[in-house]
Amino acid sequence: MEIIEKFIKGKITDELCEDCYFISENFVAVIDGVTSKSDFTYKGKTTGKLAAEIIRDVLGKMKREDSTDCFLRMVNQKINRFYQEVEFPYSRKEKGLQAVCVVYSDFERAIWMIGDCQAAVDGTVYLNPKKSDEILAEMRSLILHVLKMEDGDWTEAQTRARSYIEPWILRANAFANRADPVYGYAVLNGDEIPVALIKRIELDERPHEIILTSDGYPKVRSNLKKSEEYLSTILEKDESCYELYHSTKGINKGQKSFDDRTYIRFTV
Repeated sequence: MEIIEKFIKGKITDELCEDCYFISENFVAVIDGVTSKSDFTYKGKTTGKLAAEIIRDVLGKMKREDSTDCFLRMVNQKINRFYQEVEFPYSRKEKGLQAVCVVYSDFERAIWMIGDCQAAVDGTVYLNPKKSDEILAEMRSLILHVLKMEDGDWTEAQTRARSYIEPWILRANAFANRADPVYGYAVLNGDEIPVALIKRIELDERPHEIILTSDGYPKVRSNLKKSEEYLSTILEKDESCYELYHSTKGINKGQKSFDDRTYIRFTV
């Protein structure tokens, strides 16, 4: 296994970044902590960052032959232990520790997609999108197009559009780790995840080039430079993320992008 290139960038600062990655001789992973929906922090870390670091720590303790089931069990145990030791004042389902990830297991020669991180194998891109986010991103785009015609303050319009969809972002958490064929989605939050929600990509014994990214990249390109260039085009021409690229959030004041981003390209 050879790492060709790797990159991570926070949407605000690298210190506040809720993405992280893990690289060893046994596993390569990109981990995306779900954007915090509350003001809760523990030791200066948001819920997304806490969840992402738990997953990274678990990968560091796993044996080469450990399976997806073992990984999920170890992560859930650590998340639930956190709740036993630290008082959390909000709904765990809506605002608790949550993260998604994409993991390559060298022993299994397989990629585990748990949530909406992205992967590519030999140029073929694999996505695992969250249906509710796609719908709410379209709704936000519609709202912004309507508000734009009213010629009001654009900053206020973006705030209003986000405020309209945010309650539904939280309510859609009802489908977290539920085997619903339309809206069910996988997220590492301490609850059991149905096997049907985990996408698995099997590789044969031939050499392969693999890319793993978080969803901070609108498109997975063949290398980091091209992925960054496409993102730059989106940020330059559609920083509100409602025309060329539809997202549940745009770029807020002080941000460098709409989301944290991580990219790893390697061969096996």
